[in-house]
Amino acid sequence: MNILFLAVDVDLKHDRGDAVHVRELARELGNGGHRVILVTGTSPNDAPQGIRHFTRPDSDPSQVLFGWELASGWADVIYERRTSPKLSWSISRLTGIPFVLEVNGVLADERRDSPGERTRRARPFKYWARRLMLKAASRIVAVSGGVRTDTLSTYGLPTNRIVVVSNGANLSEFHPQDRMSCRALLGLRPHDRILCFVGNLAPWQGVDLILRAMKRLILTDEHVRLILVGDGPEIGRLRSLAVAMNLTAFVRFEGNVPHAQVPKYISASDVCLAPFRQGRKASPIKVFEYMACARPIVLGGVDALGDFVLNSGAGLVVEPEDVDAFATAVKRLLSNPSEAHAMGLNGRRAVESARSWEATARGVADVLSLVRAQASRKKHRSPRTSS
Repeated sequence: MNILFLAVDVDLKHDRGDAVHVRELARELGNGGHRVILVTGTSPNDAPQGIRHFTRPDSDPSQVLFGWELASGWADVIYERRTSPKLSWSISRLTGIPFVLEVNGVLADERRDSPGERTRRARPFKYWARRLMLKAASRIVAVSGGVRTDTLSTYGLPTNRIVVVSNGANLSEFHPQDRMSCRALLGLRPHDRILCFVGNLAPWQGVDLILRAMKRLILTDEHVRLILVGDGPEIGRLRSLAVAMNLTAFVRFEGNVPHAQVPKYISASDVCLAPFRQGRKASPIKVFEYMACARPIVLGGVDALGDFVLNSGAGLVVEPEDVDAFATAVKRLLSNPSEAHAMGLNGRRAVESARSWEATARGVADVLSLVRAQASRKKHRSPRTSS
């Protein structure tokens, strides 16, 4: 299958979740035997190995023209990762090639706007234009059940148009490693009890909840340490909060690190953390990477993620934003290393079974194959003749 993969807002040089997702999905689609042309906001040198990669033109009309040239006579389907499918919709209209949109989150959540009803009132033209384009998509791939439900309700789409394909983890890069060896490499003390958070330091992550939980934990255990791996808009506020709470000796702000080094930080830890704000809808890559490294998780139970972690026995799930419950769950795992170890092994088995990028690519490819088959039947259907 020939796939034109549009991710024009993604910069592959940055090891954020969007770049990881696009890089891994494109690679695994290629490994699955599909031919992929990838268009991103990055120079061609940063493309996944074996994938034809182009940098998007600057202007919207130029992007449409460029996409039309790439797709015409070659692509079976267009796949776009974006909140609005105006590019894939435009190219599809020009070429007749069907398009599929990937939705990775709820835009209103990430921008702290209110949900769809206010969007309809505040920007009616933009809302109705997006709804028209979404209805024209052959399918929409949502990364979680919560994202699917929100997209359906906000835009009034048919339920059979949206399918869920979760994010995953790279099982060859993220795998169990010796804890003490990783600590030595990272300059961490061998006998501290280390907690780890990896990700974008954004409001919806709830990282301030970890700091508040730390304040409770160090009252009874002065050897607890927290490593925050990542950067983002909240980093200044979090640093100030750590100072105000007298936690600077217990918290290490690591900043951005190369994605290939992240497994070392996860493997050096005793417990990995993902608190989240109430109502968050997503399929966070970091949770599957924690599990791939066989580390137990304390998780704020959002979307379907809490059920997945509980059913796999990979960690403890608490009500989002309940700091006391979060601190109690962390303390339980730190106090019961055998239970924590067993949960880590359970997590590794779970991602091997259902949350690898290979599995994600198979799910996406199944959707695209169905769309291609439907388009082919429609194209070759004989016109009805009257008797």
